[in-house]
Amino acid sequence: MSTDSERSDRPRAKPYSGYSIDPAPRDDTLLTDVTRGSPCGEYLRRFWQPFMLAAELGELPVALRLLGEDLVAFRDKSGRIGLLHRHCIHRGASLEFGIPVERGIMCCYHGWHYDIDGRLRETPGEPARSTLKDEISHGAYPAIERHGLVFAYMGPPEKRPPFPDFDTLNLPDVQLAPYAVHHPCNWLQVHENLMDPVHAVFLHAKMGNVQFRSE
Repeated sequence: MSTDSERSDRPRAKPYSGYSIDPAPRDDTLLTDVTRGSPCGEYLRRFWQPFMLAAELGELPVALRLLGEDLVAFRDKSGRIGLLHRHCIHRGASLEFGIPVERGIMCCYHGWHYDIDGRLRETPGEPARSTLKDEISHGAYPAIERHGLVFAYMGPPEKRPPFPDFDTLNLPDVQLAPYAVHHPCNWLQVHENLMDPVHAVFLHAKMGNVQFRSE
């Protein structure tokens, strides 16, 4: 039990203390920074990450931001999925406006043609003797379609793990239904929120009435 003297030493709450209190906590970048080279970013890049519904890949490329990088996803005319750095290495045009072709995608600005692995297939406008397409490549990541989702591996190529084919994804007589939910916040906030059941009582009234009502 605390004594009177100990209680008197405690700080006292003060009214109208906005000036002396910092309203915004600082980010813990060790966990929230997922860019390339950051501890968390490098960790997440060692796994296959789901990033979109396969049904979202239609005739046009899709611009997206994944682990801090601006990318473009597309399905070429042969059905393969590509995930490339968004801006063409030639003149910086966005491949969001590129044209999917039989083997890869063609930049809309000068027609440079990239395969899904980033290799240059054609460089229109270059001299016929040019060896440029054999010397440089565009940034690309492996992407595969599984169970209605598209997954990417964004880590070092030599450390790419096999895709985790869990037994729970192959149960007999079970139909999987892929879905996507957009959360306009950092990944850590999503997981922290899932571990906080009390907020459901106040924020999600219906859920609170079902799960936390007293009998």
